[in-house]
Amino acid sequence: MQTLGRRERNKAEKRDRIVSAASRLFAQHGFAATTTQQVAADADVADGTLFRYAPTKIELLLMVTNERLAPLLDAGRQAAQARRPAEVVAAILDVVGPLAALADAEPDTVGPYLREVMFGTAGPHRTEALTLFDDLVHTIADLLRPHVAVGDLPPGLDLPEAARWVFSTLSSEVLRAVVGRGAPDTAASLQAHIRVLLRGLGVRLEGGQRP
Repeated sequence: MQTLGRRERNKAEKRDRIVSAASRLFAQHGFAATTTQQVAADADVADGTLFRYAPTKIELLLMVTNERLAPLLDAGRQAAQARRPAEVVAAILDVVGPLAALADAEPDTVGPYLREVMFGTAGPHRTEALTLFDDLVHTIADLLRPHVAVGDLPPGLDLPEAARWVFSTLSSEVLRAVVGRGAPDTAASLQAHIRVLLRGLGVRLEGGQRP
């Protein structure tokens, strides 16, 4: 394994401090109420240094939330892949559950994050976020594959697009919960949505049972 030089170590250490400070301040005060100056001061870096890592406050939000979500989503993906094929509803809930849980704990952070990922402008950290979400879509496609015959899908819909449709619907439901328009129990609502979506796709479990 290649050893980082002093300059690279210093850059990585500053980035870690920025991520840690922003995570803490966003969790305490919400994204909107936190300034980049507060983050820079808490991380003990100059304002200009912070903007070298994230050129805008939105990019800072994306960078920080990506870093927090990545290990949580990976753990959810591993849990999903460890389930039996018949547990496809629970497996898909494993995939989106970490996002829903963080949104429930920190709506003032995850709400703006989701809006930027879905509708924001191009930027390096938004690209990272889209890659994270694309990985979840691929996982959902893998989970659906044993249960969906391509010929049974609605016209014009292939398996990857079906998986994207499932994920888009579920992530929109998470966003609805963040803004107070969702069901009281987000996990139960997501599970119900998954069942409806899978039935719409013609998913059949062993013995022809419906999800």
